[in-house]
Amino acid sequence: MTGCDLEVQKPYDFQPEVFPLATFENQTVWDWLQTQKSPGGLAAVDQYKFDFLIEAIELTGLKEEFNRKGDKRTFLLLNNNAFDDANEILQTLTGSTKKTLKDADVGRLKNVLLYHIVEEYILQIPTLEVINQEYMFQTLISGEDGKIVLQRNDRYSISVNNTTSLSTTVRSANVRSHNFRFNNGIGHILNDYVRNRPF
Repeated sequence: MTGCDLEVQKPYDFQPEVFPLATFENQTVWDWLQTQKSPGGLAAVDQYKFDFLIEAIELTGLKEEFNRKGDKRTFLLLNNNAFDDANEILQTLTGSTKKTLKDADVGRLKNVLLYHIVEEYILQIPTLEVINQEYMFQTLISGEDGKIVLQRNDRYSISVNNTTSLSTTVRSANVRSHNFRFNNGIGHILNDYVRNRPF
């Protein structure tokens, strides 16, 4: 027989580990995005930066939606991968990953951005309190087309539109990075765009 000569561990109050929130509360989302550009610009994009999102905001005239201080919204921030990868925004709006955002219909591009801004402030906890429960919210697109569903799993990851509650044309994704706190809301980063109905 073998045994361990370590002492029995003393009782303690276990606290589950939750990563601290990334805080940029002295910046708006727009201010923060300006610090998240690829060193090579659109000619050599870093897939995890936001060059395309910045250009899309400028092309659609939505800068104020990302820069108004004091708002308490949720921003689903689309990184470069969500624009230029296969079956992502560029290909969806222009038919090719080789075209530019200037080739896209501005109205459709604007709807893409508006759908990724939710009217409420959504934290993993306490907003999405119950594990695997669907929580429906309204984006800046009005009516049924603007409905979006978020849910959290037992590892605190958030999924978007992973549901049968929306249209049959729904597109879903998992949040890559969570809980970036800004002066005008909270941000969650996506590698893929989401939708309820086609833009």
